[in-house]
Amino acid sequence: MPTLTIQQAFDLAVQHHQAGRLGEAEGLYRQILAVAPRHAETLHLLGVIALQMDRHDVAVELIRQAIALLPTARDFHSNLGLALTKRGELDEAIAAFHRALELHPDSAAVHNNLGNALKDQGRFDEAIAAYRHALQLRPDAVEAHNNLGAALAHRGHLDEAVAEYRRALQLKPDYADAYNNLGNALKDQGWLDEAVTAFRRALALRPDYATAHINLINALQEQGGGHHGQPRHHLSRDARQQHLLDARRRY
Repeated sequence: MPTLTIQQAFDLAVQHHQAGRLGEAEGLYRQILAVAPRHAETLHLLGVIALQMDRHDVAVELIRQAIALLPTARDFHSNLGLALTKRGELDEAIAAFHRALELHPDSAAVHNNLGNALKDQGRFDEAIAAYRHALQLRPDAVEAHNNLGAALAHRGHLDEAVAEYRRALQLKPDYADAYNNLGNALKDQGWLDEAVTAFRRALALRPDYATAHINLINALQEQGGGHHGQPRHHLSRDARQQHLLDARRRY
């Protein structure tokens, strides 16, 4: 690198990376590795770019190389866990998250990611504990509230799930996933009109949200078959049919 030191090039690459200029960052990372192939931070961040671009096999290989050189770096283990989760290698992902937490027990993000891997394995009680730990460390962790709601819903604790989704939406009012999840929980409780409202809010935020379209159609169809529970509002038959037609046209 004729005009920049390795550190200067690395700092510039990180700036590109943080700004979302992944191509420029990747090019600089590769130039650094051409002259310093054992630069652990560069290997790690090149792996992170691969993870961001859904090249999960490449991400795992690069981050493992970085860990071999610098095994005490928490972020390396955490991002390895994310890449392994994407590959469906959940046992190894969980082990990576646990190693990250051994190095830094107070990381809310790692506890949240551990919860996701546990939830994907169907270990909902352990996932709930991980999400609650994340929220103890960082009560405003929006994704942890949403994820905790999802795990609680899987365990049938719908009132608690609804409360977590609403807390997530208080913190982030434009959170389409939380509106969709809220809609599912409300529908499962029999509050179909409120569920329809939640699905519509998800779609207003993300019009191409296919899952929310499907959920909206299902909720509208259930309305047509009669309400469950004691919902607080009732759509007229004509209004319900119009909503159903609109949802199908969008989908």
